[in-house]
Amino acid sequence: MTAPYIEVAFPIPLNRTFHYRATDGKIGARVLAPFGPKKNLIGYVVGRMSEKPSFPTKEILRWIDEEPFLDEPLIALARWVADRYLCSLGEALACIVPPALSAPKRQKTSNRVMDSPPMAAGNDGKKDFRLTAEQTRALVPLLAAVNAKKFQPFLLRGITNSGKTELYLRAIDDVIERGRQALYLLPEIALTPPFMDQLRERYGEQKVGIWHSVLSAGERFRTWTAVKKGKIQVLLGARSAVFAPFPDLGIIILDEEHESAYKQEDRPRYHTREIALQRAELSSSVLLMGSATPSLESYWKAKQGVYTLLELTSRVEQRSLPPVELIDLRPKKSEPGPVPGIAARPMQRASAFLSVFSEPLKIAIEQRLARREQTLLFVNRRGFTPFLRCSKCGWVSRCSRCSTTLTMHLGTGDARYMQCHACSQREGVPNQCPKCKSMRIHQYGVGTQKVEEELKKLFPFAKIARLDRDIAAQRRSHVRIYRSFVKGEVDVLVGTQMIAKGFDFPNVTLVGVVDADVSLHLPDFRSAERTFDLLTQVAGRTGRGDSKGKVLVQTHHPEHYALQAAQEHDYLRFYEKEIIDRGRLRYPPFCRLVNIVLRAVKEPAVHQSAEDLFARLEKLDGGVDLLGPAPAPYSRLRNQFRYQILIKGTDETLVPCLNLLRGYRPAKSYMSVDVDPVDLL
Repeated sequence: MTAPYIEVAFPIPLNRTFHYRATDGKIGARVLAPFGPKKNLIGYVVGRMSEKPSFPTKEILRWIDEEPFLDEPLIALARWVADRYLCSLGEALACIVPPALSAPKRQKTSNRVMDSPPMAAGNDGKKDFRLTAEQTRALVPLLAAVNAKKFQPFLLRGITNSGKTELYLRAIDDVIERGRQALYLLPEIALTPPFMDQLRERYGEQKVGIWHSVLSAGERFRTWTAVKKGKIQVLLGARSAVFAPFPDLGIIILDEEHESAYKQEDRPRYHTREIALQRAELSSSVLLMGSATPSLESYWKAKQGVYTLLELTSRVEQRSLPPVELIDLRPKKSEPGPVPGIAARPMQRASAFLSVFSEPLKIAIEQRLARREQTLLFVNRRGFTPFLRCSKCGWVSRCSRCSTTLTMHLGTGDARYMQCHACSQREGVPNQCPKCKSMRIHQYGVGTQKVEEELKKLFPFAKIARLDRDIAAQRRSHVRIYRSFVKGEVDVLVGTQMIAKGFDFPNVTLVGVVDADVSLHLPDFRSAERTFDLLTQVAGRTGRGDSKGKVLVQTHHPEHYALQAAQEHDYLRFYEKEIIDRGRLRYPPFCRLVNIVLRAVKEPAVHQSAEDLFARLEKLDGGVDLLGPAPAPYSRLRNQFRYQILIKGTDETLVPCLNLLRGYRPAKSYMSVDVDPVDLL
């Protein structure tokens, strides 16, 4: 007889489960149940019990699912997520199966949920690529692990255009031939079109699925169901695809593993890489993490033997890496001295009269347009200009709710507006200074929209497109832009980091970095690493076809070791310099971090809460380093003041702190805890 009581977890921040009367239904299904003042709250059934609870119980209202959406491994994964990232079991389960995931009212007969037109089914897309000697050596241990059906994490460090994707596909081939399934993860939605084309051409339309946040509810339901039934053999997706319900997962591909986009910003603040490791272990599958610029933590673990290290050091077809030239934007004429241990390279001087394009970059674009070759221009800021400033009184356009500047954007037609990128508040663009009433308001800095506009002025006959978060937010716009660029319908593509990795455009012979310094001096210990990663990745987008490529990088700090190492495409030299600094300052990988942010409308209240929590943590005497409490780098967001406490420790020494934080509730403030943060701002 079925146990008459069920254990239910709700997607709320309460670290406990609740019991209800229900004689039918299965573990892993969802129910609708009364909870406090809420008459119908969706919950997840995680257990059954025969003994009557010692407290009064209510009946559920109804079962939402006839068959369970969650199997035991996924429930076990949710328990691990809840424990590691300090959230409730219900919140972890909601992350895996969103409450809104349900069958659409009108079912479609087709299971196709792709972003592009159908292609031929079957394996006609498999091309007979001859592997290089390096690829062959890397593939041997990888296939051995796949065949053994055991958990093994690999880190593949391969320079840009070295053939990492072909290794991914060969491993997937082997997994599918053995009747198992494959998960292919990418950090950005914008990267999915070219990879989806490859997968569908290789494995057939019906065997490949896609999963990301832009899908409709119906598409999500059909994809989830098809994966669960084993109909989809290869799933391509962004961050949340790591939770898909595979019945027999054989391999997880984590491409561009270094990307910060793999970290979830909202609670639970999980990192996809850590989830993928746990998921692979639970399913006895292989995890293959790949990047031209692996995160320092991952490469260090590979050097320590925690991951199996595979390396590709040469481009396919013996193509050479593109030369990188640093264009010095500083007005002074003195050349910087060489950096010890890093070879000097030629450096061009910029014209002082061009605010967006230096003369060398402008000439290089003209040459590519004349030769009908394509150009990528990388700008790590969206919008038109980062802020406005009055040259008379010093007024700066700032958000009234946050300690950030307002970015000017161009709307439709001639419309312009100011927007806060922290809280999304919008304001009109002032015609005169709000403070001194002067007309001397000037634009400072460059965003993607300004670069696009300047290009149209300089090259009115060129076909120009832009790809950033504002564009990608429009449904399937990233697919349209990608298709146009591949067909040669676009001469110059302007974009943020969305265009900096993964894409393979053989006709791109020029990459221009408009401002390499945007992320270089942020108050974050990873700022140099992020700068090096972006420059190396975006430089790798050129020189992939028959024509040689070239990279021009505009900077005010050409002597910085991150830029010098990126100029040489030298990951190992950057790693060796950076890992010494990390060890000296005791930052990851030599410790783990926990970032605590407290926030309140009134600054004295949050300050007091931060002091109280810090005192409690100090009393634990657990062998950790405590930094703070101090105002956060963004000290005010969305009308709330923010204070920060940073904990440095190991797996063992962090346990008492995490136990304290798990049940701690500040009296007059809200608290968020980010375990293993990738951003300290």
